[in-house]
Amino acid sequence: MKDTCSRGGAHRPARAISRSMARSMARVALLAAAAVASVASAWADTFPSRPVTMLVAFPPGGPADVLARAMQPAMAKALGQPMVIENLPGAGGALAVQRMLSRPADGYTLIMGSPNEAILAPLSNASAKYKPEELALLAPISNHPLVVMARNDLPYGSLEELIAATRKPGAQSLSFGSPGHGSMYHIVSEYLAQATGARLLQVPYKGATPMLQDLVGQQIDITILPNLGASIQLLESRKIKALEVLDTRRMPTLPEVPAITESGIARKSEFVHSVWLAVMARAGLPDDRARVLLAASQQAIQSPEMAKALAQSGVQPMKPQPLAESARFYADETAKFKKMARSIQLAAQ
Repeated sequence: MKDTCSRGGAHRPARAISRSMARSMARVALLAAAAVASVASAWADTFPSRPVTMLVAFPPGGPADVLARAMQPAMAKALGQPMVIENLPGAGGALAVQRMLSRPADGYTLIMGSPNEAILAPLSNASAKYKPEELALLAPISNHPLVVMARNDLPYGSLEELIAATRKPGAQSLSFGSPGHGSMYHIVSEYLAQATGARLLQVPYKGATPMLQDLVGQQIDITILPNLGASIQLLESRKIKALEVLDTRRMPTLPEVPAITESGIARKSEFVHSVWLAVMARAGLPDDRARVLLAASQQAIQSPEMAKALAQSGVQPMKPQPLAESARFYADETAKFKKMARSIQLAAQ
């Protein structure tokens, strides 16, 4: 009996040790598997690991679309993944923004953005259910100064003369065309009238094309637009004329037209305005992915294809800048346009 108990007592510790070792080995195996899975997951999540979509809020052939497609080859090469251009016009650009905001802030959906759809659409369009702060500016691309354009027979040679004439007692209002309620061109025109005391009456249009046709036909007096697309041809053929460039310097494409800062208009610094284009993303994008997209965007902006597109468009390329500077620029632009919208009592429709 004693020997049996002794043999049983000798075997139990061995079995206990064996079970303990088995449990330890199982834990080690699980930890190793978890480590391998973690490395594999990190490798799979290397950004980007699939195509990136660039939304354009306007139809094919417009300035934003032309520049997006010029960037496409170089940006795809820099990212190591295809970049898909998707045109989604409508609602003043709000449809494209809302499409991007409906997707995760993971950097796989971007937009070729401007102040019109990023900042002004949610201030003027009741169907735009987002705030400007829901977007982040990653890489500025180009700057398009606004130009005051007039019908050919308008008897004023400058914006200063026009404002002075409309402020005279008994003077009639001049009409200005705007290609959409709440667009940048509408807000800038209304703010200009309010700040200078000029008598200007808005004639709204559904787009720039019919508005420019009426300007050529002398149905309206002035409009404010960037010198792009059709307006370039109309100015070159002298079917309309340019009175002033709303910038701190003259444009190379309109060297004879004075900049607003050359005029004697009071508060003229408030009337320096331009439409910028930039690669934008949904706010909340992780910093490491934002840096990848910034580097790829800047590489694409400096490509030969982009240089050619910018030169042909007659626009001014913007200088590369770090993410923090772009964030400050976008915050300043948002604050500026919100102030202007409040000043003219812009109502969402």
